[in-house]
Amino acid sequence: MKIMTSESFFDALSLPFHKTVEKNSPSANNQKLLIPFFDRKRTVAVDEIVRLEGSGNYTNFYLKDGTKMLVSRTLKEYETLLDGQAFVRVHKSCIVNLGFVRKFFVKKEGELELADGQQVKISRRRAQMFVDRIREFSPALVS
Repeated sequence: MKIMTSESFFDALSLPFHKTVEKNSPSANNQKLLIPFFDRKRTVAVDEIVRLEGSGNYTNFYLKDGTKMLVSRTLKEYETLLDGQAFVRVHKSCIVNLGFVRKFFVKKEGELELADGQQVKISRRRAQMFVDRIREFSPALVS
């Protein structure tokens, strides 16, 4: 009798999605990503992701528990994967989860503050799209 570890269990059940970036659950409420991290894959709930920052061919995941993970996939791959969720690309190198936006500053250059205290700049070209998405997601934050 073969004993399956939790990692091999997820590997056996997951379906490939766009170059090994994988969705684990189709439900939007508890959707999880199977992220390649070092020599194994880690399951991360989408609602735990605060932001993603791109750096060349790598993406840094910042989770709400303070964990930072470096993954060797581009930000574009995750942008297409998380499209239609509570995520919006606010800058060439940053995607934020709208559920973690605490404040939005309108200045010459837009800036927002996330729940973890980090401040992220919003590019001028993406500012209007961000305002539209945040109005749909949380109207009280913008008004």
